[in-house]
Amino acid sequence: MFARIARWQPDQGAAATARAVGALALAALAVIHVVDLPGTLGPDRLVGIGYLGIIAGAVLVGGVLIARPHWLAWAAAAAVAASAMAGYVLTRGLPGGFLGDHGDVGNWRCPLGIAALSVESVIILLVLLVGLGGWQARIHATSVAGQNLPAAQRTPEFSRPG
Repeated sequence: MFARIARWQPDQGAAATARAVGALALAALAVIHVVDLPGTLGPDRLVGIGYLGIIAGAVLVGGVLIARPHWLAWAAAAAVAASAMAGYVLTRGLPGGFLGDHGDVGNWRCPLGIAALSVESVIILLVLLVGLGGWQARIHATSVAGQNLPAAQRTPEFSRPG
């Protein structure tokens, strides 16, 4: 049974699909913020600057996620989504506003905000389901596979005498 677990490899098609869905969700997050950007570039530009950061971060991380399947790319995707969620909650939840934005206090039913929260939730769920599940499976498969090899085969090739 353990030998079969050691040979298990994550399904490459599922991993590619998850990365594509993650990149599309990040692109959707960027588009939502681009659509809402003109209203944030008024006299209080700090929220607009935050939007520009979310847009740039989502596009950059989406590209990295497609180019290279690395856990840091998934972590960065979660960071972009969580920071956008935090900004939404802070601009609406703080009584005096956040970053000079007083117009959105209590405006929890903003259609673009709800769309953004939905996309951000998808990104975070993907990170939790695909990222953590894949990492744990790879760590387990690597540790079990390493235990079944003789000591001579476990040493890296460059450290073998010869």
